[in-house]
Amino acid sequence: MRLVGKIFKWVGIAVAVLLAIGCVYGQVAHREDAALAPPRSDMLVVGGHAYYVSCSLGGWSIFWWRVQPLLAQAGRACVFDRAGEGWSDAFPHAHDGLSAADELAAIVRAARIPRPFMYVGHLQGANFAEIYFKAHPSDIAALVLLEPGDPTDLLEDFHGTRAEAMRAPECATMCFVAKILGYSGLTRAMAAATPGRHFPGAMKGQYRAGLGRPSHSENTVAYYGALPKTAYQDRDVKSFGNTAVLLFNSSELRSPEGSETIADVQRWRVRYLAFLRSLAAKSTRGSGLVEVPHSTHATLTLDAADADFIAKAIVSFAAQLGHKS
Repeated sequence: MRLVGKIFKWVGIAVAVLLAIGCVYGQVAHREDAALAPPRSDMLVVGGHAYYVSCSLGGWSIFWWRVQPLLAQAGRACVFDRAGEGWSDAFPHAHDGLSAADELAAIVRAARIPRPFMYVGHLQGANFAEIYFKAHPSDIAALVLLEPGDPTDLLEDFHGTRAEAMRAPECATMCFVAKILGYSGLTRAMAAATPGRHFPGAMKGQYRAGLGRPSHSENTVAYYGALPKTAYQDRDVKSFGNTAVLLFNSSELRSPEGSETIADVQRWRVRYLAFLRSLAAKSTRGSGLVEVPHSTHATLTLDAADADFIAKAIVSFAAQLGHKS
């Protein structure tokens, strides 16, 4: 028993030393990130917290680096980082769709962004755009949705009732674990090894810095934990009225996940495309589906050809509406 006790003792010491080294590494790297940070003029204080907002679409702004400049040629295009993402301050906040909508509404007002505006969102950001419309309809001139999540898929791993989803904590223990891993330096080391092939030059460093933030790890887990609540909030959006809606979908079949077969994915795609058409039908001015040639879900905003195709379609859509910003 003494031998076992000694083994546990030395293993514990080794783990503590590794954590200490990781924490020091993480803090040093965090200070080095400051050299990559945007100018303070691009930071906006909302409710006592600094957000990165640049106007020259939501989610992490770096994923729009190809699309935003193209849209900016035709009108004002803004990107922002949600709390704890990119360059925005990290602080305790909720991660469901309605909370995300209210967060953006506060940013829009603090930044004095003209309303109504065209809201462009991708995947979960597109779900947030739908929920934003329900919460702040007068803010929205049009919605542009790039492959939003189907609530049926978002609820796939949840087996409770709507009431249970609404009162459930977002992630509690898992968020704590994600935070510890983030501050241990482990996520920073993993981020440093990420290829980042879609990001050139210094932008690759910014991407890795964002991935390595402890708050990014925690946010990722928390947004996933809030998916059931977000899914039900999304289902609450019954109509877009006469607000114009444009929908995009990728052309390539996604890879099977888990025990799925190609046939399973093909059946899923039929159902998913029907879901996207149902979103367009919620508006008297619904457009799409616009299929982006030779694209996957991941490349929609990051591939040069995909971004160019999408930006041109959005500019044409805006021109038809007479919208310029």
